[in-house]
Amino acid sequence: MTTIQSVAGSIARAADGLFARQRADGSWEGFLPSSAVSTGAAVIALRVADPQGSHDLVTAGAAWLRDRQLADGGWGDTPEAPASLNATAIAVAALRFADAEASAEAVTSGLERLEGFGGIDAVADRRKCTLKAVCEQYLALAGLYPVERVSRMPFELALASSWLRKKLSFTVPGLMSWGVMQSRTRRFGMVRRQVNRLAEPRALSYLEDLHGYEGPDGAVEESALMASVVCLGLARADVAPGIVADYLRYLRRTARADGSWPIDRDIEFSVSMYLTHGLVDAGFGGDPRLARIGDWIRASQRDRPFAPTGCPPGGWGWSTPSGWPDTDDTSCAVGSLVALGASLDDPHVRRGADWLLAMQNGDGSWGCFAKNAKVSMDAPCSVMTAHTVLALHAAGTGRFAEPLARAVRWFARVQRPDGSFPCIWFRDSTAGTARVLDALGRLGQGGTAVAARCRDWLLAHQRDDGGWGDGGSEPSSAEETAWAVLGLVSAGHADDPATAAGVRWLLDHQRADGLWDATRLGVYFLGLTYWCDHIADGYALQALGRYRAATEG
Repeated sequence: MTTIQSVAGSIARAADGLFARQRADGSWEGFLPSSAVSTGAAVIALRVADPQGSHDLVTAGAAWLRDRQLADGGWGDTPEAPASLNATAIAVAALRFADAEASAEAVTSGLERLEGFGGIDAVADRRKCTLKAVCEQYLALAGLYPVERVSRMPFELALASSWLRKKLSFTVPGLMSWGVMQSRTRRFGMVRRQVNRLAEPRALSYLEDLHGYEGPDGAVEESALMASVVCLGLARADVAPGIVADYLRYLRRTARADGSWPIDRDIEFSVSMYLTHGLVDAGFGGDPRLARIGDWIRASQRDRPFAPTGCPPGGWGWSTPSGWPDTDDTSCAVGSLVALGASLDDPHVRRGADWLLAMQNGDGSWGCFAKNAKVSMDAPCSVMTAHTVLALHAAGTGRFAEPLARAVRWFARVQRPDGSFPCIWFRDSTAGTARVLDALGRLGQGGTAVAARCRDWLLAHQRDDGGWGDGGSEPSSAEETAWAVLGLVSAGHADDPATAAGVRWLLDHQRADGLWDATRLGVYFLGLTYWCDHIADGYALQALGRYRAATEG
């Protein structure tokens, strides 16, 4: 078989595998791995807020944690991952707090592993423990950390302007709820007590408003972890019983049969966009099985402003109904609708494009949730910016020249000396570098100096097996190999032997069911990592489809 014939066969098998997994509404499940961090947080919240009614879930969650303890005594971000300080601290705290008698041996070995990380001094060091305040509070509840050393929430931010709170993005719900908790459960001096008295009504008002914005399912950001954090704070403070009850219902509803919870319930919207792009790029744009996905995308669009981050109507989030509207999912939604044949005449495309334009940062970039934010999760991001460039270019065909030009200038300013781009939401540098190259190529700028440096970096970091990993020591992955192939093809290098080698890697690593193994390269926030199978599948199919289109004729 020629390479093109092999690619065609691979595409057909992948499409068969994906259509077999498609849901009745046209979307796909965005399954995420269970998490010791999320399960530990849920166990603690349920034990505090509903010890009798949720005893079965607490017991099952504790059993899951014991069963997933690693041989070295720790826990990883996902069950197959090596031990991390965050996960180990939270799992130990949950077992000691909620099910100490049955967990004595697991707690002992977990504490030994925690000492291997540096003990409570490491927990207190934000450079080592990215979930510092969370780990401190949980360990303190379990009697394993001095209460007086638990970080104080900057509760005075409740008194700040809404403009400032919007810049803190999705960290605010936890900050507000734990601020209320601390004001009611810790001792403070006279001045701090007065600040807390003034801040508490504002914080509770924010949480009530957020609860209304997020919809009826009781979620916070469609995340069991965030629901657990907020539920714990309000329950310990003995306030907002209606909100607490909704969060408890959400935790009960999202508990898995094995007793665990993932960080986020699902990233169904995100993966459905990646797969839609992939199937269209692979030649299935007119397939009747894709007809339903357009309606599902439109129905998932937010039709009112989202006050917690200050964004206008027209955005999309990573899952429904309560994923917060964000740049990546909005850009992928706009791009998917356009790929399916819509244009700016479609009001959903128009509102999505307007949303993206409204959220562009002053420096020309895009972050995730909030405009002009500086916190790490919402800082300017190369992948978010590249995806928005791709969407606006596809939708506008020249109508968005100035916003796109500003983004290109931002790329030129922030490119590293070695030609790479970092990425906030995926590991290391391959994702950012390859996605920027793809965007520049689509704009017709594949021959610019910025694009050339991206290409050179990718070629220099291709692994001996033909694939790409993180740009460092990690082995090749389907996701990173697909991103690299997409960038090289877009920039006019489809005939380069390096591109063909990347395609060959994807062909050789396709499973018998037509899909690809996922790699733990996604980053939720604050260093928590995950994998999701359909990220690999969507981008691999995009890469193969675009490669075939560029080389077959």
